[in-house]
This record gives sequence, structure tokens and C-alpha cells, in this order.
Amino acid sequence: MMLRANQHKILFLVFISIIFSKNILCQKKIEDQKTNIPSKVDSTQKTDPTKDIYNGLKTISETISNIEKKAFRNPDFNNIIQSSLKTLVSTLDAHSAFFTEETYKATMDTTAGEFSGIGISIISKTAEDDALVIVDVIQTGPAEKAGLKSGDKIIEINSEKIRGLATDEVINKLKGKTGTTANIKILRDRKVLEFKMKREIIKDQTSFCYLFKLQKVYYVSLKIFAETAAQQVSELLDKANKGECNGIVLDLRRNPGGILDSAVDMASLFIDKDSLVVITKDRDGQVVNQYQTKSDPVLKSKVPIFILIDNFTASASEILAGCLKYYSEKSHNKLKVFLLGTSTFGKGSVQEVIPITSGCALKLTTMLYYLPNQESIQALGIEPDFLIKPKIVPVEDLKLINDLYGKETSFKNHITVKEVAKNNGKYCNLKEIKKEQAEEKEKNFEEKQQEAIMQDNQIQAAVSMINLFNMAQKCNPNEIDTRKKAITFLKQNYMTDEKIDLIKIK
Repeated sequence: MMLRANQHKILFLVFISIIFSKNILCQKKIEDQKTNIPSKVDSTQKTDPTKDIYNGLKTISETISNIEKKAFRNPDFNNIIQSSLKTLVSTLDAHSAFFTEETYKATMDTTAGEFSGIGISIISKTAEDDALVIVDVIQTGPAEKAGLKSGDKIIEINSEKIRGLATDEVINKLKGKTGTTANIKILRDRKVLEFKMKREIIKDQTSFCYLFKLQKVYYVSLKIFAETAAQQVSELLDKANKGECNGIVLDLRRNPGGILDSAVDMASLFIDKDSLVVITKDRDGQVVNQYQTKSDPVLKSKVPIFILIDNFTASASEILAGCLKYYSEKSHNKLKVFLLGTSTFGKGSVQEVIPITSGCALKLTTMLYYLPNQESIQALGIEPDFLIKPKIVPVEDLKLINDLYGKETSFKNHITVKEVAKNNGKYCNLKEIKKEQAEEKEKNFEEKQQEAIMQDNQIQAAVSMINLFNMAQKCNPNEIDTRKKAITFLKQNYMTDEKIDLIKIK
């Protein structure tokens, strides 16, 4: 049996394109010989790549021919080819992907930060991964109401295993029409748990801000770099310029990036106009774009800025943290930026979405980011100035510990509240206790957010260091007049999680 006519046509066109490319290569070699310029040859390349492509296409045509002639099941060649392309593109790197028409359309449908889903942030996976990690759960969203937590690993969505799916495909399966049900299976503490939730319109709060009133320290959290991210921070800097602020804590933890221009706008608030923020280079090391600040800085004050980072701080948020650290090191007693937390994710690559035929698209890694000092963050990330590991005990775990061990009531045969009340001639008002417990459960989003901030040891560390910095500035400014000296001073006066020298005395 021969190949169908349209398959013949495709293979013929591919064959012609290969021959054409071979002719170009031959012509280039002849021209090089004429001008006595040696052709560029990679000593590590043992085979002609064009020949490899030709042999590969020959293998594909023979495979298709045999499938059409002998396969027991009637083949869906469109599905076979697209599945093959998904696998092929995913082997290039961790972030490149092939989008089918359905996946591409669903990916483009998300607009203006509003969509219908379950309210979680996730980290990228490869198609071979069996699970996808939840980085953050949006408060008051369907996932939080159902009981999903940061750190849970999704293994199945609506009875479909996620192995073999790219990150974008998983995201599209989590989205859906408002009111539809999403059944999620997750892995938590080696146990498989199942959750059901109805999708809702998700309006993720991209930023929020609080004031530590007594310390006069502003705390601002950026969840993603949206178009308006720089505006709120700009208003805080105005207060800092007026002396109404002793320091700023900028929280970039679990920030996966976002719009690069937004990160550049954010950098413009702190550093001089026309300062280099980031460079992109192609695979040949050639500069493709240079991103520079476009306006004069808003910050005039010398207040310290502590940027919180962690292993989920990625891409544009790494660029901002690395850029501000670079200019803080260069400036003398002008910009004081310190990084606190743990090392960042290390995503220093640029993806380009390229539409192709049949409504499909390629998401292709085409460039790498480089900081102003020409260093790449790819696979390395950025190290903090102060290593402070998170030490938050989850509320549920803390409650369990308290219930089992942390109270008199955890002891067997303890004297009960009722017995105490009876001895005093009074009975405790159990209705009031139950009412207080119900009110605890009904705490709104704002209260939960404030509680989380107050229990966060990394935020507490940043505020304490700002206080130390300001005390030194008043008492002995020479101790902190450079960034390097300030780091030494703060480490001497604040215990971090870095290895310390302990000397046994006796």
C-alpha cells in the first residue's frame, strides 16, 4: 500500500526544502574556497546536521508508511504527529513546548488577571513528571476553601493523570467555566487525597501593603509583575522621601515573574534614568535587547530596602532583585538594598510564543537574561545577603500539636472546666465558647493576611534589621556607610541561619 496523496505531497515538499538547504550549504563552501576563507567547522560535530535531518525524515516516512499499511487500529495521523511534536519540542529545554490548537487557544484566553479556576499558583513541570507542585493558594479561593495547601503535589485532574502533560496543559485543565467542578487528586505526606471544588472567577490580588506603625516600616508584597505593580510602591517611596518611613520590606517570595517591562518600571523607582536593568542574548551570545530605566528615580531617601526572596522567586522578580543589588553595591551611601531569605529559583531564559500552521504554536526558549554585571541567573539563582529560612508552623499542624501536647487538656484524667466551674458554684458558658470558635472560622481575608504577616519570621527579621540599621545610622553612621559594611554590622548583631563559629570554652 502506498502513502496517501497528501502525505506524498508533504514529504516531497520536505525533501525539496532539504535539497535546497543542501545547495545553500554547498554554495557557501564554494564561496569560502574562492575567497580563501575556511568554512567554520565545529570540531565537536562529528556528523553533518543536514544529513541527520534528512535521515530522520526518511525514518519518519518509513514509520508512517508501515503504520498505514499494518497497524491494527486505524491511525489518526494528525494526533500522532502532534503528540510527536510535543515530545520533540519538550526535549529542547524545560520551558519549550508545542501547543495544539486547543491548548494555544486556551492559553491565549486568559486576560487581565481574571479567569475562572480554582485559585492556585504552580511551578513548571516537564511532561515526564508525575506531579505538579502547588506554590501558593489564593486566599478565599475555591482551593483554599476545599483544603488544598502550598506544597501539595497534583497528580490527577478530573480522573486524568498529569504525566505526559506540559505545564500549560495542566493550567488549562484547572481552568474552566464558572460553576463547573474540578476533581483534584494530590499527594501530601505520602498520602493520596482527593478534593472537589467549583471553579470561580479568580481575581488574584497582585499586591498588598501594610505599615508596621510603631517601627514606621512599610511592607509590600508583590505576587506577580502586572502592569500596575510599580504604582503602589511609588506611593510608598513618596512617604519615605518625607521622612514618614524608616525602611521598606519588598516581598518577592513565590513571585514567578510576569511582565518584564513592569520589573523595569519597578527598577526605575530606585535607580537613575537610563540605567541598564537587563540584557537578552541569543544562542550565539549576541545581544538582542537592552532594557534601561526610562524615568528619574522616585526614591530620594536613604532608607534601607529589604527584599525577601525564596526558591520560588523567579524570572522578572529575580531580575529586579539582582539589578537592585548590583546598583546598591555600586553606589556609595545612596541606595541600600539587601536580600533576605533563601536562594532564588534560577529561571534566566526567555520564551517566545510563535504561531504556526493548523492553529498550533511553539513556545520556544530563544534567549537568556543577563544582569547589568553580565552574569546569568540561569540554573544558579541569586543568593541572599542574609540567609533566613522560613520557620512558620502551618496553622493546622500547630493546632494539632497544641491539642495533643500543648495544653492541660491533653493529659488523661485532667480536671475539666466543668469541674472547676462546679466547684466555684458556676458553670462555664459553653455557648459563648462555641460562638468564639465559630467567629474564629469566619475570619475574613484581611485578618488572615495580617495574621500570616505577624507569624512570618522572615518578615520579622527584615523589620528588626531595619531597626538595627536606623539605630546605627543615628549612633555610628560609619558602621554602615557602605553596603558591605552594613551587611557585616547586621550579621554581627542579628543571628541568621548561616553557619556560625562556636568556640568551646570549657
